[in-house]
Amino acid sequence: MDEDKIKEEIQTILAERRLGILSTMKGDQPYSRFMMFRNEGFRLYTISSKKTEKVQDILNNPKVHILLGFKTEGFGNPYLDITAMATLEDEKELKDQLWHENFLKYLTGPDDPNYIVIRCEPKTIRLMSHPDLDGPYTLSFN
Repeated sequence: MDEDKIKEEIQTILAERRLGILSTMKGDQPYSRFMMFRNEGFRLYTISSKKTEKVQDILNNPKVHILLGFKTEGFGNPYLDITAMATLEDEKELKDQLWHENFLKYLTGPDDPNYIVIRCEPKTIRLMSHPDLDGPYTLSFN
């Protein structure tokens, strides 16, 4: 499979499978949680409250790890293993663009002062368990 096809496969997974696991570091201990992601190209976004531990973790260490694209139907399905640098974004336009009514479980609305967007700029994306590849393929970003 050539690199353009691999990039297409990665883009498809990013666009279609939004549930993932975000891991942050607290000291020398990783902490993981399920998150819903959206993408713009290879860049990922997820939302949170400023009051969460993950936001403080990112402020202390912006290096994050994301697993995205796994399916519950069993093993052998392609998924993504991503290392990224996270930043916290508070721009109203971006927050309005990403807002969804499901977030009302955690926030009062798109103008909630605790609403924050976590932007994840990938450093590497590894396409894992793809049936047309002999092992993982790593896409690197500078």
